[in-house]
This record gives sequence, C-alpha cells and structure tokens, in this order.
Amino acid sequence: MGRSRPSEYDVWFDWEPSDRTEARPRRTQRSGGRPRRRSGLFRWGVVLGLCALLVLGAGRLWDGTSPAAVPGGDRVQTPFQPGAELLDQLQALAREEPAAEALLACPEDYPEELLELAVRNPEALDFVVRYPREKDAQPAASVGAVERGTFPQLMQWDPRWGCAPYGDGLMALNGCGPTALSMVVCGLTGDGSVTPWTVARYADEAGYYVEGAGSKWELMSTGCQHFGLSARELPLDRSVMVRALEDGQPIVCSVGPGDFTTSGHFILLTGVEDGKFRVNDPNRRSNSEKLWDYDTLAPQIRNLWAYTLAG
Repeated sequence: MGRSRPSEYDVWFDWEPSDRTEARPRRTQRSGGRPRRRSGLFRWGVVLGLCALLVLGAGRLWDGTSPAAVPGGDRVQTPFQPGAELLDQLQALAREEPAAEALLACPEDYPEELLELAVRNPEALDFVVRYPREKDAQPAASVGAVERGTFPQLMQWDPRWGCAPYGDGLMALNGCGPTALSMVVCGLTGDGSVTPWTVARYADEAGYYVEGAGSKWELMSTGCQHFGLSARELPLDRSVMVRALEDGQPIVCSVGPGDFTTSGHFILLTGVEDGKFRVNDPNRRSNSEKLWDYDTLAPQIRNLWAYTLAG
C-alpha cells in the first residue's frame, strides 16, 4: 500500500518560508566591554518576526491550503456519495423499506459493496443497516443449539459473523462457502461451535480463499477433513443425488449464474421431498423456503460433493 497523503502536521513540519533571507553577520562584543543593548533588541525583533511568520503560515494551513482538519487535528474524510444508479436504487428501496432511509442519510458509514447488497438482496437490509454498530463486534462462538442429522439454515450475512473479514472482503459478501460447510458440519456432528466464521478463519489460514474470486472447491473436497468430514465428488445425476440425500449425506453444490447468483455461489441440498430437492441457500431465505426440481438446478450446478463423518 502506498504512503497515505500527508496530514496537516506533515505539511507543517516540512514547510519552509520561500522568502527567507540570509542571516545578518553576527556582531561581536567589544573586548572588555558590555554587549550592546541594540544588538539584543535586534535579536528579539528577529525572533518575534519569525514567530509572526509561523503563525501566519499555520493560519494558511488551517484556512484550506492543506487538507481540511478539525481543531483536534483529525482529518475530515470526504463523504462517500453513491453513484447516480446506486442512489436511484437506494431511493427505490427506501420507498418499499423505510429502514433503508438510514443508508441514504449516512452512506459514508457503509462500504459500497454493502449498499449494493441491500439493493440486490433486501433480505439482508437489516444486517446492512446495523453494520456501523456491529462491525467491531466479536463473531459469535456458536450457531446455537443444533440437532445431529438436521442441517440448520445459516446466513452468511447473519450479524453474528457477517461483519467478520474473509479473504479480501466480509463474510456477508464472500462467505457462502464457509457458511455452507458450517451447515454440513453442524448437522453431521451436532457441534454448534463450528460457525461460518470458524470455517472461514480456517479457510483463510489454509489458503482456501482466492482473492477476487472466493472459496476454492478444495475447501469442500479436502478442507472439510479438518472438521472430521469425508467428501466425495458426485456426478451430475439425479438418481445419484437422491440416493445420497436419502442416506443422510448432505450435498454442497457450486452453482453458476442463474437463480442463486450472477457469478458463483455455494448452496446446500439437505433432502428430497415430493421428488424435489430441499435447499439451504446461505444468501437468500426465500430460496430455502421452496422445493427445487432437478431440471431447474442441473444447468446451474458446476460441481457437487456429498458428505459423511470421517472414519
């Protein structure tokens, strides 16, 4: 990262008057005599003159010839203003959801990506509004009570961990992979302490995150071993998928653009009902509240893994 722009104090200590004159030759004291009073008065005059110059220079700095500052010396940040398109989208959202007024009132309090998340996925609006209050909170140590064999619906933008960093962003934005794997671990082991943030922290440390892209597929295939699971890659075959789910093996799917994402995403298949698949989508609850037929899912699935307890 490059050096940040100097503060007003950096400017001040580097500043020298451009019209500084040569120092006058030093006058010596006559041998055996007293120093001349005029010489002392002259030196005091020079000192006072320099002080006046310094005060005037400081005044210019604080009057706007350097970056603006408050009296205490803290830089005043240029407020973030959404672009015209995003602003229009936020205003439209606020007409439907009054809570979004907070985003319009203080956009500088929010990363631009979170404002876009609120527009793209209004289910996450409450999380985004709470971000300034929650951003420094310690991530939760548990997802809550879990029952072995039941896979909890967890959201990557849950305030309990959504503000935590993951890779080059936040869990709320990049955390679908760790959240999907956390649901698998909690459901198969009954251990609620393996939160999405727990998985994300491990994924970061173990190199399972690609900057600018997201979680590697290897997090699902081999990273799961760290949490006591065994994964097997499945073919994209309806009968194979149904059999795995009926045997109690949840399936994580990497999906491309379609119903779940415009780029890439991870979802969890938890069972079969009336010939259709139950989905836990870590980004949208509405996708988890309906059943999905194979013909809708299949074109969107890039890869998939079924899980059991290791050993």
